[in-house]
This record gives sequence, C-alpha cells and structure tokens, in this order.
Amino acid sequence: MDVIFIFSIISIIIFLGFLAEQFFKKTNIPDIIFLILIGIIIGSILKIINIKDFEGGASLFTTFALVFILFQGALNIEFKTLFKSLTSTFKLTILNFIFTVLVVILISYFMGYSLMVAILLGMILGGTSSAVVIPLVNNLEMKQKYGSVLMLESALSDVLCIIGTLTILEIIETKQIIASNIFRSILSSFSLALFVGGIVGIVWVFILSKYDTLSKSEIVTIGLLMGLYSFVESSYVQASGAIAALSFGLILGNSKYILNSKNNNNNKKNKETIRSVVSSSSLNFYSEISFFVKTFFFVYLGMLIDFSNLMVFIYGFILTIGMYLVRPFAVRITFSNIIEHRERIFLEILIPKGLAAAVLAGVAVQAGVFGENAGFVINLILSTVLLSILFTSILIFLTEKNLFKGFLPFLHKKNIK
Repeated sequence: MDVIFIFSIISIIIFLGFLAEQFFKKTNIPDIIFLILIGIIIGSILKIINIKDFEGGASLFTTFALVFILFQGALNIEFKTLFKSLTSTFKLTILNFIFTVLVVILISYFMGYSLMVAILLGMILGGTSSAVVIPLVNNLEMKQKYGSVLMLESALSDVLCIIGTLTILEIIETKQIIASNIFRSILSSFSLALFVGGIVGIVWVFILSKYDTLSKSEIVTIGLLMGLYSFVESSYVQASGAIAALSFGLILGNSKYILNSKNNNNNKKNKETIRSVVSSSSLNFYSEISFFVKTFFFVYLGMLIDFSNLMVFIYGFILTIGMYLVRPFAVRITFSNIIEHRERIFLEILIPKGLAAAVLAGVAVQAGVFGENAGFVINLILSTVLLSILFTSILIFLTEKNLFKGFLPFLHKKNIK
C-alpha cells in the first residue's frame, strides 16, 4: 500500500477523531459511534483498505491500546476512592460475569450450539471492555466512586474472560474438569500481577522523584510500562499483564501519598506536602496518547465487521439484549444502599464488549472448536461487540437527556434518590 495514501488516511482519521471527541463533550453523543462508523465506511462500504494488510501489526497495536488505556485510566483513581469501592467492584464484577455467562449459555444453546460451545461463548462475552468503558467514564459527569467501580470492573472482568476461555478450551481438549486448577489460575494471575505491578510502580516513583529529567520524559515511563507487561505475561511470571499495567498506573497516580508517607516517617516535623511525580503536563501527554490509540482501535474494530450475513446481527442483537437485561440484577444486589437514579443507570448500561472478546474469539477459532462454523461464530462475537458498544453509546445519550429510565426500573424503586 502506498505510503502517501496511508498517511492521508491517518491524517483524516485523527482530525475526524478529534472532532468526534469535541462533539461528545458538547452533546454527550459518544465519539466511539463515529469512530466505528468511520471504520465501517473505510472497510465494508468504500473498501479502500483491505483489513488483511493490517493483520501483522493488528495484535501488537490492540494489545498496546488495551494496556495503555488501563494505565492512563488508573492514573486518575485515588487510593481513598479505590479502597471504598473495592468490595463493590469485586461483587459487581463476579455477579455480572456469572449472570452474563449464564444468559449467553441459555441463548446460545437455544440457537443450536452444543453445551460446551455455549459455555465458551459465555466466557468470551462475559466481561466489559476497558478500552470502551474508561474513555466513556472519563468524559461523563459521575461520582468518582462509581466511575472507579466501572473502570476496575472492566479490567478485572477481562482477566476472568481470558482465564475462563482458556480453561474451557482445555476442558474441551482434555475432557477433564479440575475446579481447583481454575481457582488457582485466577488467584495467581490476579495476585502476581498486582504485586509485580505495584512493586515496579513504587520503585519507579522513587526514581522519578530523585531524577527530574526522567520525570519530564514521559516516553520512558511508557517504555517501562511495555516492559512490565512483557515480563508479567512471559513464562517467568505467567500472570495478567493488563492487571499489572493497572496496578502500575494506580501507584504512579497516587505517588504523592507514597512520597509524603516516606517524608513524614523520616522527618515528622517536616510538614511540606510533596507533589505527585505525574505532573499535569504528563497527564495531558498520556491523555493525548490515549486519544490516539483509542481513535485507531475503534476505527480498526469497525473495519473488522462483516455485513455479508445479516442473520449474524440478529443473533448478536438477541445476545446483547439478554446481557443488558441481567445487568440490573447484578447492580441491584451489589448496591443495596441508596444511590442516585442517574448513577444507577450508568452502572447498568456501561457493559460494552471489546478487545478481549475479539481476541479470544480468534484464539477459540485457532483451537478448532467451532469447526466449519468458525467464520459465522467469530462474526457473531464481533457483531455482539459492535451492538453492545452502540447500545451503550445510545443509552448514555438518552440517559443524559433523561429519556431512559433503565431496563428494569422496578428493581430500584426503594433505593434511588
């Protein structure tokens, strides 16, 4: 493909992405819709770009997008808010994952898929997408404690999807179910990733506080982030690189508390408040990088959609509706206390699927579990990803305009303001 042509397309996408983001801030119509639409126009309608030309670097770019968006989102979460919302986060994540998996299994089984394939589809679609949720939360006016819950849920559920999918694939291959192995895998993946990411983050905070040149060179921190992900995902650790990136971002974002704690221990009389090693200019730089990767991630996602078989979208629509109908139950059980009506709706509708589902669909296809139906199933998963993102985007707009009251409003009549 001609270099000049590629540069022209990149330039146009960046400008359109910027305009879409500004439009989002003024109208509350999510820019994600327009980015996906751009991808659909480029890939399926005009066909000016062949998606196969990007297969080599696609996995590299999408992985970086996921890791960086998690890192950048974590920079804005304070420890105080995190600890307050931790119990709710774990509860909502597990409940929503279980409810979503069950409804996908039920619908898929009635579609004619075998029980194990239906369970596999449930595991693939059981989580929420960090790449979608975090940018949306950052642009919405909602209380930080609920925004933090949604951000952390999207990161944790990705790990559940990955471990769950790989476990089901192993069961299909070996025909053996070992519950202890599943639990051990989940526990070790979370704990190791959090520990390694946290330790690297603390060490990096002290290095940045001592060397002013490094603290002003944000690209070095990004290099360390990529190295951290690689190390945690390698055979040496075999844990979740995404969770490690989240942990690393949390430590950097709360560096002032860590440095102040050390300062107070060394000199109790010193009342000087130490600033974070992540300055406002650094946050702005990371935000710009996040905009870049987010823009091209969703354009690429739109290019992946195949419209040759509309039946795929009918099935995808049914799956999407099912997942949105069970979400309010998870929110109701998790937040039994009084919460504002608007916040409750955001908790119910911010459940889009994304990168993890698309990647895991490819892993399952490579494993050969779908047989001749592989093309149909992967398009079914991608259509569900697309529809869930569209649903979320549209429902956010309607909620902001007070035109949407929730799928099952009767569940919260007793605990809304």
